[in-house]
Amino acid sequence: MTKTVTSLFESEQHATEAAKRLEQAGIPRDHIDIWSTPHNLAPLLEDAGVPRSDSYAYVEGVLRGGSVVIVSCADHEVGLVVGIFDHEGVLDLDEQRASWRSEGWEEHAAAGVAGSLPGSSRSAEASTGAGYDLTGSPDMTPSKGDMATSGRPNAVSHGRVRIHSRNVERPVEK
Repeated sequence: MTKTVTSLFESEQHATEAAKRLEQAGIPRDHIDIWSTPHNLAPLLEDAGVPRSDSYAYVEGVLRGGSVVIVSCADHEVGLVVGIFDHEGVLDLDEQRASWRSEGWEEHAAAGVAGSLPGSSRSAEASTGAGYDLTGSPDMTPSKGDMATSGRPNAVSHGRVRIHSRNVERPVEK
């Protein structure tokens, strides 16, 4: 099963360093996306199973100079990806959100910006597959939207790193 792991970094340079480390660890380059501009970022994230509120927070992070790294990986690679992200200084999305709110940011206001800004610095084609976290880390807790059988997104938060899944029903071919 494929998982989508998303994280916000302080800058494109930090995101690029994380991507290099992922490649060195064996994650294929075409499974790693770096977004440093917000154009179409929220819809892409939502298609990959990221909750809308997180998508808008990632867009806000990019608008403030950050970069989002999106990795499509196998179940057994999630721990590796999370470890590399943690080592490379990934930002805690929840802490960033709290800080932005204290400055007057309103999440719902990001909705108008999310899909309307030009330019994307994507490094590869978007991954829309996702999986469910099986790392067993005690720090990971399911989000409110964790509905494994409904076709709705599943998400597991590690504070700094988000692991997303979405069940997709496909017709059986005869």
